[in-house]
Amino acid sequence: MERNNNIPIRNIYYMLSYAYQTLNISEYKQLGTERFDNVQELYAEILSIGIPVLIRGGLSKDYIRVEDTANVIKGKIDINATIKKNTLVNKKVAVIYDEFSENILLNQIIKATLVYLSRSKKISQKKRRLFYGLLPYFTEVSDVALDLKLWKNVKYNRQNIRYQFIVDVCRYLYEQLLFDESATSQMMKELQDEQRLSSLYEKFIYAFFKRESHYKVSHPQIQWHVDDDFTEALPIMQTDLVLQKGNKTCIVDAKFYSENMVARFAGGAAKHKSANLYQIFTYINNWKKQPDEVVAGMLLYAKTTALNQPNHTYHIQGNPIFVVSLDLQQDFSGIKEDLLAYANQFFV
Repeated sequence: MERNNNIPIRNIYYMLSYAYQTLNISEYKQLGTERFDNVQELYAEILSIGIPVLIRGGLSKDYIRVEDTANVIKGKIDINATIKKNTLVNKKVAVIYDEFSENILLNQIIKATLVYLSRSKKISQKKRRLFYGLLPYFTEVSDVALDLKLWKNVKYNRQNIRYQFIVDVCRYLYEQLLFDESATSQMMKELQDEQRLSSLYEKFIYAFFKRESHYKVSHPQIQWHVDDDFTEALPIMQTDLVLQKGNKTCIVDAKFYSENMVARFAGGAAKHKSANLYQIFTYINNWKKQPDEVVAGMLLYAKTTALNQPNHTYHIQGNPIFVVSLDLQQDFSGIKEDLLAYANQFFV
């Protein structure tokens, strides 16, 4: 099986399965037994199954603001627009009202993705026809230019959370196809692979421990220990994962890089990236510690093909800090075993 950034496609599927519980529903069961030549095929297959599932469940709607001119008052009159547009000449007024509509950002992203995929030469002709055939279900949805900035404005709630998996996969696939087309060097491609998979890696690590471990699992924000309550402009300390059991707490920071350790010069000794150690140490020092609580930190890297890989345990100011690397190229049973072992070395 071919690999994406040296990660077997099947393992990317398993990572998705953990990160998104949606993959466990019956419609997706066949994916676990299929073979894919590249990750684009996996993402496209997920969308070819998932978007029809969304359509069958009914496209999500929400109230959107509509500005219009009408001869019947609807909502409230926009006096300024009425005067500016001189609508009274035609016995109409400018009005503003809320309409319960399918024309919302989530549906706009899916429609724009369908349009893009139906024209992409990177997708099989069969899939292109399938995606094109889904577009009539989105006739009430406005056309928008597909851009990565769209995803930054997405917000989920209990009514639309069923969209999250599909909308995220739309982004993964669009990024993959877009960057494959634009990348001009191997270095650039590796950097873009790193960016694409980093978010999935973090989601996977959290979901794995949530499902497979007996620890209390969370990912809280850590508040700064300041002396005068002034925190303006201080960065948010958002953890990837916090494991707790009894009086022990382990703060885990997941790292997916193309290079985990660096040397100051060719042939020099490989060292940890200072910023990562500073970050986990800052998390530990600002954790609101209980009197008898033992707090540890863990940098959980995805293993690269480099000779030197992080595998160290430090004790700094009474706090253990584990620096480990997870081999995502191995069989998935080995990934599960390693993850649990990394946590158990502190808790057992």
